Amino acid sequence: MKRFLCALLACSMCATAAVGFAGCGCTDNTDNKPGYVVPTTVPDLKSDDFGFFIINDNQLMITEYLGTNKDVVIPETFNNYTVTTIGSSVFNSKDITSVEMPDSITEIKDYAFSSNRNLKSVKLSKNLETLGTNVFFNCRSLESIELPTTLKDIGVYAFAAAGLKSVTIPESDTFTKLGEFMFYQCQELTEVTLPSTVKEIPDNAFSDCPNPITIKAPEGSYGIDYAKNNNFAYEEISE
Repeated sequence: MKRFLCALLACSMCATAAVGFAGCGCTDNTDNKPGYVVPTTVPDLKSDDFGFFIINDNQLMITEYLGTNKDVVIPETFNNYTVTTIGSSVFNSKDITSVEMPDSITEIKDYAFSSNRNLKSVKLSKNLETLGTNVFFNCRSLESIELPTTLKDIGVYAFAAAGLKSVTIPESDTFTKLGEFMFYQCQELTEVTLPSTVKEIPDNAFSDCPNPITIKAPEGSYGIDYAKNNNFAYEEISE
């Protein structure tokens, strides 16, 4: 009985530890490794640079980056399939400096580009709908990014600890709420431009950003009200 209880206690401690290590991985490590592990999907097809998982008869998801080029160009098609998704952790901690993706991409999954400290330039798909959790976490060289009007959802900590200095949220009927902890610990962020279509901003969206942030938004919009109510500097702009 005592042995059984000891084993049960050990299992309980392991489960607790697992929960403790789950999360955004926002703590910086001296060995430059992220504090999380996201399993990759075994590829069904491979090119010289990428591994692909077959989603259905027409679509592929990138699950591995096998190349060595620091300037990554993602293909629109491969073997008569259309590439529509970038999988979890595909470029996690890879030494890349730029990414250009085709307009066929509609989803980027969790941690896809996280901890790429040399990533400076990202060309997103014009048809992108979903950015997963921690997609650009700790991308400290990423100073700007153009978000498409097709966005519907941005996951938790999507740009946490990134190097963004300014960001413009596009006017969109499908993206009306900023993501939770969207710009958490962005050390360089000083300016955010919001359209009148943004109707909700979580209290934690700009948590632990050390610099004063100016919010630019149309007169009478939710963005201006948010700035006033949360002691942000603001600038009224024309739509």
